[in-house]
Amino acid sequence: MLHYSCQVPETSPSLEPGLDVRFPFKFTRRALPLALAASAIFPEAYSAETERSSSPGSSIVLDAIEVQAAPDSPTNSLDPSSTLSGKELMLKSAATLGATLQNELGVANATFGPNVGLPLIRGQHGPRTRVMVNGLGTHDASAMSPDHGTTVESLLAKEIKVLRGPATIRNGGGAIGGAVEITDGRIPEHLPTKTKVTTQLRFNTNHDERIMATELLTKAGQVAFHADVHGRESNNIHIPGMAIDQDAFTQLFYVPSPNNTHGYTGNTNAHSDGGSMGISLFGEMGYVGMSISRYSNNYGIPLGPAHCHGPCTGNAAEADNVRIDLHQERLDLKGELFLPWEWLESISFRIGKSRYHHDELSNGIQQTRFQNDVTESRLEFTHALHARVSGTLGLHGIDREFSALGIEAFVPSTSIDTKGVYLIETIDLNPWQVELGLRKEQVKLDPSPQTVYFGPISHTEVFPARKLAPESYTLAVKRMHSTGSITVNRWIAKRAPDVQELYALGPHLATRTYDFGNQDLDIETLNGWDIRFQQRLGKLEGNLNLFKYSAKNYIYQQNEGLYETDAAIPHPVMRCANPATCLITTRHSQQDARFHGYEAEMGLPLHIPGLRKFRASVFADQVRGMLDDDTHVPRLTPARHGLLIQAGMGKWDGEIRLTHMRAQKRTGTMPMNDEIVLEPGTDSYHKVDIALRRSIEVPNWFTGDLFINMRNITNAEIRNSTSFLRYYTPELGHNIEIGMRIDL
Repeated sequence: MLHYSCQVPETSPSLEPGLDVRFPFKFTRRALPLALAASAIFPEAYSAETERSSSPGSSIVLDAIEVQAAPDSPTNSLDPSSTLSGKELMLKSAATLGATLQNELGVANATFGPNVGLPLIRGQHGPRTRVMVNGLGTHDASAMSPDHGTTVESLLAKEIKVLRGPATIRNGGGAIGGAVEITDGRIPEHLPTKTKVTTQLRFNTNHDERIMATELLTKAGQVAFHADVHGRESNNIHIPGMAIDQDAFTQLFYVPSPNNTHGYTGNTNAHSDGGSMGISLFGEMGYVGMSISRYSNNYGIPLGPAHCHGPCTGNAAEADNVRIDLHQERLDLKGELFLPWEWLESISFRIGKSRYHHDELSNGIQQTRFQNDVTESRLEFTHALHARVSGTLGLHGIDREFSALGIEAFVPSTSIDTKGVYLIETIDLNPWQVELGLRKEQVKLDPSPQTVYFGPISHTEVFPARKLAPESYTLAVKRMHSTGSITVNRWIAKRAPDVQELYALGPHLATRTYDFGNQDLDIETLNGWDIRFQQRLGKLEGNLNLFKYSAKNYIYQQNEGLYETDAAIPHPVMRCANPATCLITTRHSQQDARFHGYEAEMGLPLHIPGLRKFRASVFADQVRGMLDDDTHVPRLTPARHGLLIQAGMGKWDGEIRLTHMRAQKRTGTMPMNDEIVLEPGTDSYHKVDIALRRSIEVPNWFTGDLFINMRNITNAEIRNSTSFLRYYTPELGHNIEIGMRIDL
């Protein structure tokens, strides 16, 4: 295959010569005409007149561009949200996006071993929680299955915003449960005042994790350049006690596991790396930019009972060494034109083209390849219809080609076409603020025939195409007062079922399940309320969110018992003679559901001699989910509460976080001896974390930070109730992360 090599010219002394990022030629060639068109739209940007680029008038224009680039973020609305940035984000950054956000109120980490962590927002994740980078989706396979990681390196994020509650108006049905918006600056939105180089180095004692990330931002005239590289590598994790919970395992399979380890979880090592290059061209009325990036991650799935794959006979191996080897290449284009009209302030566009694939390997042999080729585009018109009325009209499209190839291709190759139009209007009636939103969407799914294996027997399954038209509406009202505010959100959000929910049929190697889809699934509708109180009483600060969701046709993955694979014709069984030949059967089902919960935080800053910025706060959150048949929604988080103490002394800042997670006994159900019983639950635990940071500086050379994160100091055994693998491995034991950040 022809490849295009993007080489930094030696005439750019601020960039590192020889930095080589390779992409398929077809992937890049379509961007070149757009770059040439930009030179026609912004001819003044190619001027080499130094006086003009540094004139006062030019500086004023650039300041305006930097401020108005904010429409990138969907959280300019009244939705309940929280933001991580700066030093706080640096300290919380972790190996996965879910681990980075797990201490945010209303957010949990849906793990699948230490190398996969997806944000679970108010009990919603997967195809209900959309992860976006710079306004567009990540377009990996993380929404399809809990064992698929995201293609996000949180170490490079400048800001991460979490939208708690439906974010479907701007982002589509995939955000019916919430959204995570990551800003990484790979396409510069303003000209930097000087060249800046940032490097981070980290080491974790638990599993010898080594991390490095370096970024460069510079300019030449009216052109800004960005480049970054990153890598991380780790060994098997250390844990307290045994990896497999034998009591829970026996309850599931009726026999104990023959494979177990003490003090560590096998096959949990990982290696990831990647990088990007970006460029933006600025003119007097706007900017246009592009970036190319790549990401690779090879990680193991914790060891468990083996099973044979596809058509097989005889005895299965003792244990599968299952790994995921994923790769993504991506091209992004972004631009914004600022207009002099009051009724139309700006026009912005985003285009992203992604090529993603991952292989699921068993003992080094490829069993299945997942491919996801996606083009996503967004065009937005920011307008002001009146002095008190402003908003955004947007067009949104996603063209997706998904395929699964190999022995365990449990989802057919499918073309998915999504088109949407949305409108968001904000009315400012100080002290009142009202926001209205609506979205019309059309989703088409066209699957190809799929060969399905039943032991030595196979047949071709033909799946029906589907066409659905979900609609979403929102209303938010905020009332400001002298000591705080009250905000009420009302949502009617809808989503179409995803490809795996409709068409799954076959064994899934990494999750150790035999999955069945449901071709008759209908549109899922979420009716939601959220009331948010923000209050200050003297020095006391408080925040309280109360939410209630009523879901119609809620789609969930139901445990339906065991499936014997090592037989002439695989079939359901009541008991498993050998766990190495059995899979848990899951089926995507649909019924009404209801959710409710809260997030609360109260903080008090105090003056203590010798300390600065001392603040003590308490926090708590909870979500409950019930299906219409009065059974519990599976894999939800239990209630948690805790204490956070923050303080500074000299050049040091630190915090102590004490978290108590209650036991989760409200689990999903499974069949047992002709009865429906609860799945095994998880025990309560206490977790203690300490973070320390010290500012460092060498005048006229660099500034930076030294930091130490001590997590799970008491070495508590933590079984994550949101994880499919909670019976196979606990979370990391005690670990110390030592890091350094340097800004040149």
